[in-house]
Amino acid sequence: MKRAPLAIFGTSSHAGKTTITAGLCRLFARRGLRVAPLKSQNMSLNSYATRHGEEIARSTAVQARAAMQEPTVAMNPILLKPKADDLSQLILLGKPYADVSAAEYFGSDKLQALKWQAIDEAIASLRRDFDLIVIEGAGSCAEPNLRALDVVNFGLAQRLSADVHIVTDIDKGGVFADILGTQKVLSLTEPRDAALVRGFLINKFRGDPKILDGGLDFIRPHLGGASLAVLPYLDLSLEEEDRIRPRRCLHPEVDIAVLYLPHIANATDFEHLSVEENVSLRFVRWLDELGAPDAIIVPGSKNTIWDLQYLRRCGLADELLFQAGRTPLVGICGGFEMLGGTLLDPEKTESDAGSMPGLGLLAVDFAFQRDKLVRPCRYKPSVHNPLSDAGAIEGYEIHTGRAIYRGALPLFESADGCDGAIDAERQIFGTFVHDLWKNPRFTRAFIDWLRVRKGLPKLSAPLPDHHDRFEQSITALADAIEALGVF
Repeated sequence: MKRAPLAIFGTSSHAGKTTITAGLCRLFARRGLRVAPLKSQNMSLNSYATRHGEEIARSTAVQARAAMQEPTVAMNPILLKPKADDLSQLILLGKPYADVSAAEYFGSDKLQALKWQAIDEAIASLRRDFDLIVIEGAGSCAEPNLRALDVVNFGLAQRLSADVHIVTDIDKGGVFADILGTQKVLSLTEPRDAALVRGFLINKFRGDPKILDGGLDFIRPHLGGASLAVLPYLDLSLEEEDRIRPRRCLHPEVDIAVLYLPHIANATDFEHLSVEENVSLRFVRWLDELGAPDAIIVPGSKNTIWDLQYLRRCGLADELLFQAGRTPLVGICGGFEMLGGTLLDPEKTESDAGSMPGLGLLAVDFAFQRDKLVRPCRYKPSVHNPLSDAGAIEGYEIHTGRAIYRGALPLFESADGCDGAIDAERQIFGTFVHDLWKNPRFTRAFIDWLRVRKGLPKLSAPLPDHHDRFEQSITALADAIEALGVF
């Protein structure tokens, strides 16, 4: 049974749109509808490779999982991946189109036409294959300066005649002013936008709901018949769109430091490490924050060469060279490239800096290409991998760097080739595989390996069940949304 599209917008960024959209996808899916999330335009460095080799925002892939559907490029037709303060890679329908400045992106009639062309193609696909489209907006939905060019909030809602619900975050304070202010700006900017609003949702409330009664009573007469509901704060094990979540323990037995690069990409790669018992996961920005961890991870980057220069400027590169052979070092994707010998970029596809030496910790060079490799992957540990007993791993790859081996031993292998590199003597590892730590057996083997190096026993607890943790959280979220009686 087809239903009118439902749109979840926000009074601000980080109001909870991504999470609420995921909860609604599950709520309607368990009511028997074929549900698809849609974020027409997303700016994020956390991306995901679909089965067909297309790149979409990772948050959209999580929402598709909540909807019990396979992620497709139609669910996120436009992805912007920031490369510098005023430069982003524009990905249309899962494929790189061009690097664009903010002025070009918003000021070009050609790009505006291309954006709507991609979005309309996505809408047609979703309408054909699904009963309900749940739209996630971006940032604040009441921005007068952006309304004429809007393709992700009310510009999209008008195109789909969607029922709009607006979320606000009570943790930030000022929710009543946010609601009334948003409504007022909408009515002054484009009155027909305000007419699409069916409700407001106050998100992340903690404490006794009666405390809000006075404010709710005050604001309801001004909402023009739109509903008003309050969603309590929920402690969920769901990925957030762009926020990192360090995990500190009172008495950590294993301390893992992830270098927080200026252009860090796919920071969600590491959350599953912190699920293991007594593991502290820290994101380190400066040299004096590093301390003496049990392992250091250099994560992915959207601008590998720029971030490598940053590590050199701030002293972290020298510290990695000092730690080599003392502390296990792991590089993921762009971090893997930084650990290598030479980064070859004569055409300056990665940055204006061109080619430059890497840290020289692994005997492998990298040549940057214009074509991006985007694919799911499955490997088994090579015989050189000290974690070979962990068995096969699954993940995905998104990179333009091509590895040129100069004697380095592979970390993983498959019938189609090898991945990564290892210096087993100095405990230095590199891989292109994202979601590596989502493989419970491999993650446990890694943590146990670190524990044994410290003279600690291996963990005896059952392996974490990431699927079960997700299902518990998404079910609790859907239950809480259903209890509101609004949707």
